[in-house]
Amino acid sequence: MVKKEKAGHLRKAAGLTRMKGILGAGLLFLLLSLLAGPALAEEAVELTGQCRFESNGRDRDYAQMTDGELKTYFPLKENKGKKKGELIISCQEPIAGLEIMAFDKYGRDHDYDLQIREGEEWKTVDQGGTLLVHWHPLPEPVTQVRVVSTGKERLRLAEVRVFGPGEPPADVQRWETLEKCDIMLLTAHPDDEILWFAGLMPTYGGDRGYRIQVAVLVPTGGQRKLELLGAIWHCGVKYYPELLGFIDKNGQAPEKQYQLWKGKNRVLRRVTEVIRKHQPEVLITHGEKGEYGHGAHKTAADAAKTVLKLTGSAKKYPDSAKAYGTWQVKKLYLHEYEKNPITCDWSEPLAAFGGKTGYQVAEEAFQFHGSQVRRDWAFEVHGAHDNALFGLYYTAVGPDSGIGDLMEHIPSST
Repeated sequence: MVKKEKAGHLRKAAGLTRMKGILGAGLLFLLLSLLAGPALAEEAVELTGQCRFESNGRDRDYAQMTDGELKTYFPLKENKGKKKGELIISCQEPIAGLEIMAFDKYGRDHDYDLQIREGEEWKTVDQGGTLLVHWHPLPEPVTQVRVVSTGKERLRLAEVRVFGPGEPPADVQRWETLEKCDIMLLTAHPDDEILWFAGLMPTYGGDRGYRIQVAVLVPTGGQRKLELLGAIWHCGVKYYPELLGFIDKNGQAPEKQYQLWKGKNRVLRRVTEVIRKHQPEVLITHGEKGEYGHGAHKTAADAAKTVLKLTGSAKKYPDSAKAYGTWQVKKLYLHEYEKNPITCDWSEPLAAFGGKTGYQVAEEAFQFHGSQVRRDWAFEVHGAHDNALFGLYYTAVGPDSGIGDLMEHIPSST
């Protein structure tokens, strides 16, 4: 493919030969390079297996952060005489970028500096810590980099992937943060975004280009958070999810669930805050019956219904109103809601995924939830909990007409 594209560019460049008498050979070469440049772009080669790892001057078993297993991690341990843990990565081939996945419980820092050598000194060229997964493109290819922890907690590295020059592969997570979204998907746990909503993200996010913000009430442990990131990235969602941090316990009913989560007011405050922060046009969440009856699912629906009356008032939770302003969601859909039903088509071929359907992409994405795949969870198609069936609980833009579009009556921002 590259050779054909390059040949096409060279044919276009042939028309410039009459300018040789005016342009110097060097300038002509520059023009040809600019024309052919895009065709020469190649995917970066992963170098992880060729690298040497060294931590605080000692060799160790580094497989825990290079084995593709998100349940394992490598701790950067402090050494005597050293205040912070460090990891030095060396390779004979030039290193141009790194994907670093941190493993930790919710609420802990993952702060670190990424450094390259400048003479005899180490120079910080990037930092990580605000997200669990960071992509670090280097300012120039080097053969040695260093990761130095700077946070209060011990840095635990779930996975480190090293790449040479070129475009990072599609599975390298390059997260963005989002101020204004089109759709907010509010779920109870990691994996619910696939089990109960299946083709929603690949169809509306990956293929149609709507900005989707995922918000998860119970982010659970480090492994499942990283599984969540892999799943939604595969579906074409490029915006880092909100992890609200509530405890992973099933209260069965919303009243008990609110108690487990330290009060209804605390939950409503957090949900109100995340809605004001990202200003969704459409909010989508679990069914009132919690699909199979899970209390966290029921409470997601209950909280979504309740905050509809709160997010638009500056008197309610004034801190987030001051920080982000007030906001009124235009539509709220509940999974399996029987009134004003809408059935989505997740069997439609999606151009952005090479003709795969939303169901097929969702099935691939669910494989990232390795801890749940082992428990034989799977989403249902046309079953008792049909993940394509929703109901319009609230609308400020009029009723749906029956065309099966969650974004009907919402002005396009794509």
